[in-house]
Amino acid sequence: MQTDKIIRLSYMKQDKNMADICVDYKESKVEVTNYTDDIIGKPFGVNQSPNLEDFNEFLKERCFPEERYDKKLILRVLGLDYFEPLHIVRKTHGRMVEDCYWIKFEGEELQYERDIKF
Repeated sequence: MQTDKIIRLSYMKQDKNMADICVDYKESKVEVTNYTDDIIGKPFGVNQSPNLEDFNEFLKERCFPEERYDKKLILRVLGLDYFEPLHIVRKTHGRMVEDCYWIKFEGEELQYERDIKF
């Protein structure tokens, strides 16, 4: 996805902010501030200087597999025309059945138990 925007988001574990991420697509710059020493709780693990490719891979990991047989159906349910991880994560908040991590975008007033938990 190409955009001239700056995107700010938080990587959450339930209602605890594990990291803040700021992405400047125009400058091709990613900044991360981790609030945990737990590598699993860090969106980029041990990588302290992620780039756009790392960020896009992080988003892709928080989506359903692109190769999934029912991809078109899932995209239609989400109101999307094609597989774009940032668009998908904006809709799903990167929720996964197997963990309690999720993504909160700047300005959102969401709570894990009320809005995110499966």
